Amino acid sequence: MIGKRRWHPLRTLSVVLTVSVVTNLALMPQAQAATPTPTQQWTEVQQLLAGIKGQWTNQAYSDAVSRSMPNTALLGNGDIGVTSGGGDGFKTFYISKGNFWAGNPSPSLVALGGVTIAPAGGSTPSANLALGSSATASSSHPSFPASRAVNGQWAAGYEGWVSEVGKPQSIRLDLGSAKTIGRYVVRHDGAARSGETANNTKNFVLETSANGTTWATADTVVNNTANVTDKTITSVSARYVRLSISEPTQGTTSDSQQNPRARIGQLELYGPGSSGPPPTSGTFLEEQNILKGDVDTTMTIGGVPVTMKTWTAANDNVVVTQITSNGSTATQLQAQTWSGSQDARSGFTNTSGVSGSTTWATRATPTGSRWVSRASLATRAIGANLVGSPSASGATAKMVFDLQPGQTVRIVTSVAGGGQNPADPAPGARTIVDGQTPASLDTLYAQHVEWWKQYWLKSYVDLNDDVLEKYYYGSLYLLGSSSRAGKTAPGLYGIWATTDSPQFSGDMHLNYNFVANFYGAYSSNRADLALPYYDLILAYVPEARRRAQQDLTRVNPSYISSRFPSGGMSSGLLFPVGIGPFGSTADDNYHQQVGNSLFTASQFVAYYDYTQDRNFLSTKSYPFMKEVAAFFKNYLEWDAAAQQYNLFSGPHEGLWGKNSSPDVGLLKYLLTGLIDASTDLGVDTADRATWTQILQHLPATPTTVYNGQTVYALADPGTITGNDTRNIHPGDNTVNLEFIHPGEVLGINSPAADRQIAINTLNVMNSWGQDNSFPKVFTQAARVGYPAQSLIDQLKNQITTKMAANLRIRDNFHGLEKGGATEAVNNLLLQSDDGIVRLFPVWPTNKNASFVKLREKDALVISSSFQSGRVTYVDITSEAGKTVKLQNPWPGQTVVVNRVGGGTVTPTVSGNVITFATQAGSTYTIAAP
Repeated sequence: MIGKRRWHPLRTLSVVLTVSVVTNLALMPQAQAATPTPTQQWTEVQQLLAGIKGQWTNQAYSDAVSRSMPNTALLGNGDIGVTSGGGDGFKTFYISKGNFWAGNPSPSLVALGGVTIAPAGGSTPSANLALGSSATASSSHPSFPASRAVNGQWAAGYEGWVSEVGKPQSIRLDLGSAKTIGRYVVRHDGAARSGETANNTKNFVLETSANGTTWATADTVVNNTANVTDKTITSVSARYVRLSISEPTQGTTSDSQQNPRARIGQLELYGPGSSGPPPTSGTFLEEQNILKGDVDTTMTIGGVPVTMKTWTAANDNVVVTQITSNGSTATQLQAQTWSGSQDARSGFTNTSGVSGSTTWATRATPTGSRWVSRASLATRAIGANLVGSPSASGATAKMVFDLQPGQTVRIVTSVAGGGQNPADPAPGARTIVDGQTPASLDTLYAQHVEWWKQYWLKSYVDLNDDVLEKYYYGSLYLLGSSSRAGKTAPGLYGIWATTDSPQFSGDMHLNYNFVANFYGAYSSNRADLALPYYDLILAYVPEARRRAQQDLTRVNPSYISSRFPSGGMSSGLLFPVGIGPFGSTADDNYHQQVGNSLFTASQFVAYYDYTQDRNFLSTKSYPFMKEVAAFFKNYLEWDAAAQQYNLFSGPHEGLWGKNSSPDVGLLKYLLTGLIDASTDLGVDTADRATWTQILQHLPATPTTVYNGQTVYALADPGTITGNDTRNIHPGDNTVNLEFIHPGEVLGINSPAADRQIAINTLNVMNSWGQDNSFPKVFTQAARVGYPAQSLIDQLKNQITTKMAANLRIRDNFHGLEKGGATEAVNNLLLQSDDGIVRLFPVWPTNKNASFVKLREKDALVISSSFQSGRVTYVDITSEAGKTVKLQNPWPGQTVVVNRVGGGTVTPTVSGNVITFATQAGSTYTIAAP
């Protein structure tokens, strides 16, 4: 059985306590599971999730268009992603498709298009092009960085960017790609703070640049006193914009004279022909309802208050926005369906058209040596009276309709296409949307709600902690929205593409990022969400074989050429750092690392470990793991003097060292899994002996001494070369602990001395807030028994500091992977290490908690509760009939083990561990009478 036992050549077991176990004899009452009934479970889930929503009270839609992951409301069904956007008085939903990848000039996830709902007549109000751009400044007050001037959060009393004292000052924006600008708005300090007009910017110049080096003046303002500067300029295409301020204040008060600071509440940029946003009337509220997978919007549009409910069908590529008028007068609205991107790259083809009452828009990626992808949107307004005929021009098609008081109209958009070289997808998109009726939409919505109900019922936790639960369920929502079996796996930023230039191409980074998307899926009893991962990895195997044979020298030319003169090896797999779908390469670098295949293989091990799916093992996992192991069989160096194998690689990108702790740890995890798998399958006896011999002679995890404490090192001390040769990098990514997670070499049942070294390392690293560490450091800490309350406090601090309104943990570079710390939350409540299950192993004794249907290794589905410092019940369903080893939750007490439905259990007791055989599909109750 894969992964059940770690390799511990020096491990000894100590007997701590003795317990007695009472079996369920025939005279005993038939056992009943203590787990809440399905009806009770649904009631509890609704109570837990009722208050967990993304919420917005203004129409800035900051970071809807993003090179990473949007920060606005998100929807998805694993294939199509929907991002909420728009502006004052109009609504836009950006629609993307998970398999809509440009192949040329290099692979990248790209934007598709969207649907905009706006007042009829005139042009749609322009979006603020500066929102979410990268902002830097000549200087900044620590509490008021440049980013505050482009975040869309301006309101009464708001202070945006504030410089340090002194002049001149400047703020510079990087829009990410060239944008056409025809108007700019500067909200000075007096606009938000009426008593601070002395701090309004007096003299400034707006400058633009295509390259960030050569600047041209777009506008000059002298002797300004206004609170808001709103000016039209000659249209200019620019990626970079700079506001150069020579006189930051009016100089009319002693403070503005003696302590001049630039104070810009907001810097806004708009396209040519735009006018000021219409005044907002009425209430605006938008909520991301994760319980049902809906976005609910209350706003005023066309002078009429409306409510909107937007959702994606569970199994059909259909997006529906239901608009209901709450006004007393009629209005006319337009629905625009469009293809393209605000930062469109060259080579794309965008078209639109009309077929009867259906509008459509199609986008095709650039041509070249790789594939061309095409995808289409088709839209109808069901329940609406159209005004005139729909029309199309360029990339946009639109329809105009009346909205009467109390009327409900459903704007229905279907999505078709994507993938490699499809035929024109527009007919397919039109067929889908033309087939919709009010009744069919009601059915689709009922299926959508039911899908999310069953998703939440797969498992849930009650932590009595709003912060932890908000992160936990928000992360599961984002993963459930972006990954579904049979679809293209989500990359760095999920399936939400609102730009043609996502960072890192939105690819699948294999030195942890892509892998981390699925860290919490297995223990959360949602292993099916990881299925697209395996399909995508296996599609790359032919290219990984080629690279092992022909491209190995690029990893480290001086080292590889001395060992492999041909430039490669006859067998094995070598992965670059970033791949894409369809067997493509998105980031063709190695960074001196050979461990990408090991990170990748860890999830193949984990899936079987948690599910015991033998078909998956024999057809996907085991063959892949064998090829990864073949690479390292060829690659390892035998050290006769030390009687061990050595592994030279890069623990960090660009470094090089001997016996990198993550690589060696992950290799141990792989070999342990292979040995167990070959035993389970009854195959490859000779290979099994070889793998065992290698495993027994791999080096121990390297340690070093830092400030008098023994800690785990990145590699063997003194062997690291590169730009940072330290044995440990405090404050950096906890790479040196990846042998714990995802490597499974050290765990909660390991010797206390080894775990203490890990705890020392966590303290020395102090990497709780390091962006790359978030999906791993908290799980690593939980796996070694870090002090429970301190661990929870560190996690909550990061959640509170970094959570965006849409419930994702944000930073400038990462995305979906941040949900990987759901594994840490599950591990606080339940862990299985060395085959022994422990309940609430890292949970404060004074804090109540419970969980229902978490999954553990050996395909065990477990429910339990911890109240007033005591476990109140344990129910275990054994899906595969594996033996259960449970650390007694009630040390020193008699324990009763019963099989629900009857039958005899014959447990054994060793120390504090209760062991009993199970039958596949049976549920067992364990209790202290």
